[in-house]
Amino acid sequence: MAEQRIATSKVAGTWAWAFQRLSAVLLIVFLALHLLAAHFIGVGEETGEEPLITFDEVSVRLDQMLYIVVDIGMLSMVLLHGLNGLRTVMFDFDMFVKRKKLIDVALWVVGMATLIWGVVILLPFITGG
Repeated sequence: MAEQRIATSKVAGTWAWAFQRLSAVLLIVFLALHLLAAHFIGVGEETGEEPLITFDEVSVRLDQMLYIVVDIGMLSMVLLHGLNGLRTVMFDFDMFVKRKKLIDVALWVVGMATLIWGVVILLPFITGG
């Protein structure tokens, strides 16, 4: 039986590998910052108790640029890491490798749409209303 070979780009695979590692490291950094900021910095200063998470409290936190950068950064890295991982798994199957460009475009569209949707959801908290 003759071996079938499908032309693939080593450069594209290298970038995907590098982005997967970079997004994993940045996810750990953003998650640590998020946990630190959301659960340890300034929690319960006014009352001495741990406050409930309310819309107003989240709005006050999202008035600070650090929280906005951490939340949007974490969302973007989760999307990059997850969709790039999905892409890698899909390309392990021959039937998907033949439609590489279509899958790449579809995953980019899904990723960008989800990122925009996530930012739109954060906007009421950022603007306070």
